[in-house]
Amino acid sequence: MQLVVLIVAIAVIFAMRFLSGKRKKKSSEKKFKNTDEFVQWLASEAVNDASQQNHVELDYSIESIQRVDDVLGGLHKQYVKNASSVVVNGLATTYGAYLGEVIRRSEPGAKWKRDDPVGGEKSYPISWGGGHSYPMAWCYRRIVNGSEDNVWAKYQALKDRRSKSPSPAPQTE
Repeated sequence: MQLVVLIVAIAVIFAMRFLSGKRKKKSSEKKFKNTDEFVQWLASEAVNDASQQNHVELDYSIESIQRVDDVLGGLHKQYVKNASSVVVNGLATTYGAYLGEVIRRSEPGAKWKRDDPVGGEKSYPISWGGGHSYPMAWCYRRIVNGSEDNVWAKYQALKDRRSKSPSPAPQTE
């Protein structure tokens, strides 16, 4: 679990550095009032990146999770060819924020947290359906490991498990 915390912390740092290179003036002036505002900004960066770099439109629908998985699959192929050509932490954080926003917008009661007892400080889990999930870590693993860590399959499995359990015990994924 400490590895997940380390990965997420590194991812947030790299995301800020990666995104500041793209929007130097705007992001250096950007101050976030709370976790939701920060994550929503990151998610909007994923929408922009998907459109500009991959010609993929993301619309915050559940179905768009499949399109994100396709984008991450392309990043995995790049990563396998030349790992240093992909800013894994920054992209995983950005696309993870997008996935979490899709979940937050579609699941009643879903909410972002900045810190988590399991994930640690600045782990940015999303709390939904009786458990906590770490979509930024999902995206990191998808880019690095490939299709065995398909984010669409992960979302579907969690959604199915959580919808069948009337009073689920806290779960962490």
